[in-house]
Amino acid sequence: MLLQSLRITIPLLFLMTTSSTSSEQLEFLGFDGCPNSPVLRKCLVEAEPNVVIVDVDLMVLPSGGARLGWGATTILFEESDLFGVPANENGDIRCRNWSRGLPSVDTIRIALKEIH
Repeated sequence: MLLQSLRITIPLLFLMTTSSTSSEQLEFLGFDGCPNSPVLRKCLVEAEPNVVIVDVDLMVLPSGGARLGWGATTILFEESDLFGVPANENGDIRCRNWSRGLPSVDTIRIALKEIH
């Protein structure tokens, strides 16, 4: 009986420990109507297909919410912008100005490697 329970328990423990550490979570800030949202999200998925993405719709956040400090589109990791841009203290719903254009798939890959 003990041997049978060990055969079941050990694989379950292995699955629990490997699955909980195998994926990272990023927050993707955007809103419907922002033309950059679908483009940058697609690049993010292409750059790291296994990442867990939590989509945050800036339009539904309460006034004064911390995530409103960044414009759409923004990728957050551990509540910090992936590209080092600080949050605005007076946050509101706005489009982010990507003065050099949206980050490419390769640029996102490099930024993701730097956070490891």
